[in-house]
Order: sequence, then structure tokens, then C-alpha cells
Amino acid sequence: MKWTDIIGHKDQVAMLCHMESSERMPHSVLFAGPKGVGKSMVAKVLGAALLCSNQKDRPCGVCHSCQQMSYGSHPDFLFIAPDGANIKIEQIRTLQQEVSMAPFISQRRVCIIDGAELMTTQAANSLLKVLEDPPGEIVFILIAANRQMLLPTIISRCMIISFQTLDDHVLAQALMAKGHLPQPSEVAARLSGGRLGIALAMLEPEGLALRNQALEIMENVMEAKMEILWHRAALLEKMERDEILQIIKYITYILRDILLLVTGQGRQLLFNIDIVEDLGELADKWNEKQLVRAIKAVEAARRALQANANTRLTSEALLIKIVDLAKEV
Repeated sequence: MKWTDIIGHKDQVAMLCHMESSERMPHSVLFAGPKGVGKSMVAKVLGAALLCSNQKDRPCGVCHSCQQMSYGSHPDFLFIAPDGANIKIEQIRTLQQEVSMAPFISQRRVCIIDGAELMTTQAANSLLKVLEDPPGEIVFILIAANRQMLLPTIISRCMIISFQTLDDHVLAQALMAKGHLPQPSEVAARLSGGRLGIALAMLEPEGLALRNQALEIMENVMEAKMEILWHRAALLEKMERDEILQIIKYITYILRDILLLVTGQGRQLLFNIDIVEDLGELADKWNEKQLVRAIKAVEAARRALQANANTRLTSEALLIKIVDLAKEV
């Protein structure tokens, strides 16, 4: 686990390396940025560097401290993540007890709180007390995908380091360096929106299953067989809301790619380059006006589902709308 293992985020890594090596690390930092861009990886490498016993080039990866980190058993390293949907007050109380003790083998302690924005109000207020008066030598690394959900008082006590999504080309190259084939790497990089964690999940055996379901839905729509669409809506109703939202997102991507083909933008900008032949067949049956209206309809359905609308009714209404648009001359 070294700085060189991190993909992208060169400016952030350079800043953190400088603060760590010059012993100017604040007692609390907040890594803020989209989910899946690699914030947790950077946090763990920083934690290893702060605990490393080597005199330079930390983390060295070979000292006793670094070995303990690699085994996940370092006594001075604390990691907190949501227990279910939230980080609960009991977790922060346990943390308070832990950090009150002196370091065991290192000069300081390190605590990573992943998903910090998911703390309950009680947990957040409890953590605030620790941040206001940190006990001894300890560095808190908070990780949040949505920092607006954090208490302003917590944010004010942290040095904020922002992370952005990775460039598609950089991410695709990194995935290929990990042994993945070029085309799947390119597809994952584009569909993930430059988020490493999500791209890696897409490269799993069933990683694109929801995207493929979105393609099947669009193909069913073009067949205009309502019994198939009712069956589709029934299947969607049985899925988790997050999965449905993922399918909705992929339908948007598919419509967007079809729009690029219809308007003659070429294939180099497509997200779904692995199913371009299927997209080409669909493109023959749509025009630009229809596609723009279809994309708006899908986005309206996504917003409704995010607002907790009825899954079955929203899905049926969307499918009917897309069928009607596809029938327009």
C-alpha cells in the first residue's frame, strides 16, 4: 500500500505527501467528492504513511507498522463505516473510548470515518466534541460523497480536500494495467463516469447485468408488445429502488448514444461501445425529436422515483410514454 498505488488525483496526493513528510498534517481532514473515485484508497494510504515507522518514503510497506496495516490488524488504526444505513451514536462512543488511549506501536493514532455524511445527528454531535478537543496525537480522516449533509460545525473543523472523477482515458488505462481487456475497460471507464470503484464493479462477471436489462427494455419498447412491457414493469417492481434507478440511468445512456448516432456524431463519443451494433439497429427507428423527448421522460421518471414515487406506476407510465414516442412519425 503506497502512494504509487493510487490512480489519478496527483494534486491531492502531492499535497498530502507534503503535509505528512513535513509534519504539518492537521488533526482532521475531510475528503469530499463523488462516490467511487478512490477517496477511501487515498485515505488508507495516508493512514499507513502517518503510522509508518520509516524515516522517509512513507509508507514504506515493509516496516512492522505497514505490515500490520496490510493485514488489517494495526492497533492504532481505527475504521468506521455505516452500520446499515447510518453511522450510529454507539459507534462514535466506542471511538471516543478507543482514542482516549495512548498509541500502542506508533507515534499517533489514525481514524478513518467513511460515509461521514451518514452519521445520525446524535453521532455527529458526539464526534464534534472529539474534533473540538482531540485527545493526544490522532488524525481523523472523514470521507464524504455529499459534504452538504455534514454539520457545518464539523466541516469548519476539517481541512477540506476535494476529489473529482477521473478522465475516461486515464481510468481505462489504469484498468488495463490491472489486467482487464481494452474494450471492457473502455466501456467501464465511460459508463462509470470516471469512478474507479464503480468501473471495477462493472468488470465483474455480472457487472453490466443492469445495463443489459436496460437494453432489453429498449428493444422490447420497439417491439411495442404491451404484454412484454407489463411483465417488465412487474419485474422492476420487485427490484430494489437503487437497482431500478441504475436501470433508468442506463436507459438514459442508451438513448443518449442513440441520439449521437442519429445526429451523425460518430461512435467515438459513445458510452456503450460494446453494443454499438444493437444501438445502430435502434437508431434506425428513432429521430432526433423523439429521442430528446424520450430522454426528458426518463429523467422525469428518475426524479419521481428519487422522490419515492410508486415503482410500478412510474415504470408503467415511462414505458408507455417511450412506446408512444417510438410510434410517432
